[in-house]
Amino acid sequence: MTSARSAHGGAAPSEQDGAVPLADPEPTAGPASDATARPDLGAGAPTDPDPAPPAPPSRRLEVASALVSLVLLAGLAFLARRIELRTETGGIDPRWWPELLGTVGAVLAVALLVVALVRPSDRGDLEATTRTGYVRLGASVALTVGYLLLWPLVGFLVATPIYLLALILLFGGRGWRTLIGFPVLTTAFIYLLFHTLLEVPL
Repeated sequence: MTSARSAHGGAAPSEQDGAVPLADPEPTAGPASDATARPDLGAGAPTDPDPAPPAPPSRRLEVASALVSLVLLAGLAFLARRIELRTETGGIDPRWWPELLGTVGAVLAVALLVVALVRPSDRGDLEATTRTGYVRLGASVALTVGYLLLWPLVGFLVATPIYLLALILLFGGRGWRTLIGFPVLTTAFIYLLFHTLLEVPL
């Protein structure tokens, strides 16, 4: 019987000569084996950092927020009653909307205060505060102050769309419908509601 030739040109020992056949080499570990060993990581899957931890429940924060809202909204309702009118109409007048807003808001703030005292709401769906959040909060306050200072100088119809556009850009809004449509339509709605319907000068 003829013997098989080895890779070096010599006769390779056969099974009849008592030689044990060599086993095939084990496949080397590669990207496919890594993906098999870790089924949660697919091929080329990015390794994202751990998400921010959820915000823990805080009864103190909930109570403080409710109290601040109650004071501000009750103050709004009180100041709305002190608006002087040229003529008492007995119906919808410039005092009606801010008084309604302050009264309803104060009632809701009382409800929030009761809930916060009895059982704090679950805040597991909220992310913990980050440095970016504080920066955006500070920028929002600065934009609001600038808007209130700019309003008497250029008027409501000019200052309001600029203010809304700046807020949208600050919080990552994109697209012409958002950047142009929302500030313009919101400004027009507020102007028609207060200046035209309620006759509140803006």
